Amino acid sequence: MEPLRIGIVGAGAIAQRNAKEAAASGAAKIAGVFDLNHKVARDMAKALSAPFFPSYEALLADSTIEAVLLSVPHYLHKPMTVEAASCGKHVLVEKPMANTLDEAREMIACCEKNRVQLTVNYSFRYLPKVQKARQLIQEGALGDITGIQIIAHQFKDRGYWSGARSNSPDDWRASKEKCGGGVLIMNVCHVIDYVSFITGLKGTRVYSEYATLGSPAEVEDIISVTARLSNGGIGSISASSIMRGADQAEERIWGTKGTIILDPEGLSLYSTRPIDGKRPGKLFRYAKFPNVSWTAEWVKGFTSAVRHGAKPAISSQEGWDNLAFISAAYQSMEKGVPVEVEPYPGPLQ
Repeated sequence: MEPLRIGIVGAGAIAQRNAKEAAASGAAKIAGVFDLNHKVARDMAKALSAPFFPSYEALLADSTIEAVLLSVPHYLHKPMTVEAASCGKHVLVEKPMANTLDEAREMIACCEKNRVQLTVNYSFRYLPKVQKARQLIQEGALGDITGIQIIAHQFKDRGYWSGARSNSPDDWRASKEKCGGGVLIMNVCHVIDYVSFITGLKGTRVYSEYATLGSPAEVEDIISVTARLSNGGIGSISASSIMRGADQAEERIWGTKGTIILDPEGLSLYSTRPIDGKRPGKLFRYAKFPNVSWTAEWVKGFTSAVRHGAKPAISSQEGWDNLAFISAAYQSMEKGVPVEVEPYPGPLQ
């Protein structure tokens, strides 16, 4: 399979990781680098043995570049995607898809109009523990899923909000207009996506409470969400970026026949059925998983889809569904009532 010639847009820490792993995937050729910080972009281009472009327009004008990988602040996702698609470039964009569903709708429509593919970086799906959890559920380990619980607590210091650790400091994360929200859209979006991938379920109605209690920001640093699931089950999320001490990260998925618990070190399974060679009625621990470059797997999958004219495994629909759930959670707090999650609009052209 011929590698996809990708232009890297953004040269911050996430962009550098994405570019390095895309190059190592064997499915991509880094064909250019652009960032407003020209010094950082030049250094990155040199390290990747790729051309430096002085502007986004110059990068898009290069006919040899087939796609762009956008690792830029959230508020730039929509305009940069639309500009790239209008130039006939495929788009790989960092999560979340956009700040609003109106922006996401415009991105989808523009990519469809110009017949280019769009994918959102929800590559945690490729983590081996996530793949294993999905397999166990598909084999019937949990029976009918009745509940999901996501717990995600950590501490973000002042430097995080001001971009102090970035090679191009910027306080966009503290701005609701630029970021779209706080801990839910910035961090927990990944977990929402892979739990949906594992279970095959989506949230259909959401109620939330959130606040900004300890951060120099306009966005939430603590949130609680309750959701009705597409199969009738109930899900909950408890998350914050102001819990000092040890981080807390765990996902529990349970059903009529068992429970799966995912944590940073692996996963545990309890099932009343004989699944995966395990004795029923006992708790088993899966702790050893191979190291996998989830970003590289994402790029491989996207390249294959482009080359074969197929829909990417992580497409605009996955990006929409995730953003629609988060948007409903934010609207619920603002309105003080449960909010229905807006379904994917389907083809817009």
